[in-house]
Amino acid sequence: MLKEQVLRALEEIVGPENLTDDPAELLCYARDASENFGLPDVVVWPRTTEQVSAIVRLANEHKIPITPRGAGTCLSGGPVPARGGILVVMTRMNRILDVDVANMQVLVEPGVIWQELNEALEPYGLFLPPDPVSGSACTIGGCIAEDAGGIRAVKYGTFRSWVQALEVVLPTGDVIWTGSRARKCVSGYDLVHLFVGSEGTLGIITKALLRVFPRPRYSLAMAAFAGDVEDAARAVFYVLNRGLMPSAAEIMDKRTLEAISAFGGLEIPECEAMLIFEFDGYTLSDVRARAREARKLCEATNLRVRMAETEAEVSEIWAVRRAVSPALARLRPSCIHEDITVPISRLAEALRGIRRISEEHGILIATFGHAGDGNLHPVILFDEREPEEAKRAREAARDLARMAVELGGTLTGEHGVGLSKAPFFSLEHREAEVEVMKAIKRALDPNGIMNPGKIWG
Repeated sequence: MLKEQVLRALEEIVGPENLTDDPAELLCYARDASENFGLPDVVVWPRTTEQVSAIVRLANEHKIPITPRGAGTCLSGGPVPARGGILVVMTRMNRILDVDVANMQVLVEPGVIWQELNEALEPYGLFLPPDPVSGSACTIGGCIAEDAGGIRAVKYGTFRSWVQALEVVLPTGDVIWTGSRARKCVSGYDLVHLFVGSEGTLGIITKALLRVFPRPRYSLAMAAFAGDVEDAARAVFYVLNRGLMPSAAEIMDKRTLEAISAFGGLEIPECEAMLIFEFDGYTLSDVRARAREARKLCEATNLRVRMAETEAEVSEIWAVRRAVSPALARLRPSCIHEDITVPISRLAEALRGIRRISEEHGILIATFGHAGDGNLHPVILFDEREPEEAKRAREAARDLARMAVELGGTLTGEHGVGLSKAPFFSLEHREAEVEVMKAIKRALDPNGIMNPGKIWG
């Protein structure tokens, strides 16, 4: 529990309307979208960089843990206050400050919602390509802190590729602006990308200058159904290797498809895996040509293909993908969302390994994800009220992490390490590498107040 003088100081900084220590309200901010839980001592909603700086200075002076939070859509426990303290919710810093059409850049505060930003960019014919599934709720600050990706990452990359410059409040309360409006800048260390994906452990982002891109005029989608995962993986490889540049290359396994069919009454052909490819571009002839070539490659790999010729048919294909989360949520009351990523050449091995781990632990695992960049989301489904089942779920999570690393992959492709994957961090990172990360952390955060307990635990 925080001292009364600290609570009074926080209230003076943000005002009483932007602070709460009511137990019922604190409980609402004790979780994100993951299985993790941590109760803050107080929640504050700053509205300016100056207020964030003052809050952080106060926390650093009193050595109080401080955790930044956006919309709380994170799937790894990143914004969960693992050690209590001050939870800084950035959602009221939500202004789009400048749309620079000439340079294709936009300056925003961290609480801007991804979907609202893209809606604001639409009249200019621009968009921010990375598209997290939680785009209708997630904030830009959270996306940068976690280096979020999404369905379009196969073509456009993750948020890292689109961050030009940042304003950051350091753990001491000092404020820096790092980066440049120039497209090319190699002046000094690349601090911008040090903060991207740092999960709020090195500072709090208060402004972001983002690159944006001309919005494609045309897009086509197709679904492909594979009799085995080997064929599905080969089809993905051939489409990518031919240089067809899909803007999406998604996969759903049989267990996921069965859940979707039962949930939404959607008719899905019997198969071991379903792929969705999308192609976008600026001329219809180019988009059609790439889609036709992809269809030939899929059919040559023994896949059955369904092309979407109308908007209704495109919507029908994507309805299957959108139904994944609600469909899986009906199967069991608890889940652990994994985020393993493997080299594309090991995709089939990973899918087979997930099925093997599921069978070995007697636990239901349904898998979907972004096949085009090897990023899979095995969802471990269980009941946390059953201790033995919960234990088997945690063991399965560890085995999934180990398998990903053994295949030359990583624990996380877009969700971040947070709390969920911290126990497995040493499977991927050797001691000398971790010590470099910790040295950076100590240099910026000597008192260890900024989002403690994350990444390496």
